[in-house]
Amino acid sequence: MVADVLDELLRAADVDLRAKVARRLAQQHEAPRGLLRRLAHDRFEVAEPLLRHSQALSDFDMMDIAQSGTPRHKLEIARREQVSETVAAALCSSADLEVMTVLLRNPGVRFASATMDVIVRVAAEHESIARLLISRPEMRPAQALALFWSVSHELRRMILDRFAASRQILQDAAEDVFPLAAREETPDAAVREALAYIDRRQRDRKAADVTPFGSLEGLVERAAQIGFTEELRAEAAVLANVQRDLLNRMIDDFGGEPLAILAKATGLSRQHLTSVIEGSGRMDAFNRAEQAVLVFDTMSVDKAQTVLRYWNWVIARAARAG
Repeated sequence: MVADVLDELLRAADVDLRAKVARRLAQQHEAPRGLLRRLAHDRFEVAEPLLRHSQALSDFDMMDIAQSGTPRHKLEIARREQVSETVAAALCSSADLEVMTVLLRNPGVRFASATMDVIVRVAAEHESIARLLISRPEMRPAQALALFWSVSHELRRMILDRFAASRQILQDAAEDVFPLAAREETPDAAVREALAYIDRRQRDRKAADVTPFGSLEGLVERAAQIGFTEELRAEAAVLANVQRDLLNRMIDDFGGEPLAILAKATGLSRQHLTSVIEGSGRMDAFNRAEQAVLVFDTMSVDKAQTVLRYWNWVIARAARAG
């Protein structure tokens, strides 16, 4: 009854009085819901203490404010000590860069995987968001390796340092697959795919026996002379055991990091990595070579294979779905 009376009185009250009531209610764990929502939707100087501190505001209330409130209202919710997955999703739905920045810097925020996907799409066009996103604990390897293609050299190295998993980790996780496959004459597709993902060999050995270039090394040496023609690209994809679309993307990429991963995963030497870069025909070959060698020298073979096979799996899956 008191809440109803207060609600009616505050409709005509001045800003100072509404702000005073809001400050008092912000300290209460149990407050009249209708009155609380009205004040939280009020002008910012009234709503501020409630948005930042009130424990009586529900996720539903904050989601509603995130959809209809002013930018200042949204930022204040983003600064709360704890922000749930559902509230974070509502705040990110408008793709406001300032709100996303505050959320990503707040250790008390929890992001659902679907919300991270939204932020990844924004981060692909805004490096400041990408930099914060890469360090978030909710960031999954799949999301990071998808973001890789859109960010700078520095952020690419950060992604590889954090998310390029060792093949040994995958082998340990799939250890039950090995005896299962051994007991079956023809393992099913899922088992074969898992075994291929953690195999030590990246190249297609059968293709190497019949290629007119003698080996993958012979092919990249030829590419350094005449460039990666369509014929050489097709043959290189077969020898490296990757999807043609992935190989094209790596060759045409602005940086040298993907080519370094390709070379490392397939056992090419640093000299042959240089041949691959020369064959790509980019005018900024020196810068690409510098970036590529840096990754090549610091990344292990098994981590390079894990990254390459993930990218290849994504493209193969998309092709099957299409």
